[in-house]
Amino acid sequence: MKKTILLFVTFLATIAVSAQSRMSYSLEFVAGVGVGKGPQVSFSPEFVAQYDLGGDFRIGAGAGVRYARPCKVYDTKHGRGFHDEVDIPVFLRLGYGKSKFFTHVDAGYAIGVLGYPGVDYVPGTKKDFLYDGLFFEPQVGLKVGRRGALALGVLLQQSDWHNQVWDVGETTTVYVRNIKNTFTPAITLRYVLGF
Repeated sequence: MKKTILLFVTFLATIAVSAQSRMSYSLEFVAGVGVGKGPQVSFSPEFVAQYDLGGDFRIGAGAGVRYARPCKVYDTKHGRGFHDEVDIPVFLRLGYGKSKFFTHVDAGYAIGVLGYPGVDYVPGTKKDFLYDGLFFEPQVGLKVGRRGALALGVLLQQSDWHNQVWDVGETTTVYVRNIKNTFTPAITLRYVLGF
């Protein structure tokens, strides 16, 4: 239900904003690398529509398709294990920018659509997506040329993962905890092509 409401609000915001003459559009290509319990990698093209509020402030909405390898298992003995997923991020954007420099904050929801089930998947059961939920991504950027820009950001994506702790003594004991709805970090680099 939350996903449907978010999609509907984003759709209405985009329609309302597109009726104005101070619109700008961009196609953005994002690559990310996780930190700690964050994803191994992520890649996504995104389309963003923004409205100039005046005074160097902008508001907008966007959507894309993201491939990611979020952390599935954080193992104290063997390192991290990853899971392949494809999701659709939809978001609202607040921005501020001068002639060359700008900053944005994207906030939205990623909807999992495709995932590799992994070796522990039981056929017939519900497939849970690890990278499905709220996200926030603050960014700072620099305009390059007339239509291009580069931005560096930090993606905080709500995700689920398993924590495995090994206790090696007379017998080896593995403690597994399922961690749900934590925000895992990734450093992102974004190329913006405005039109």
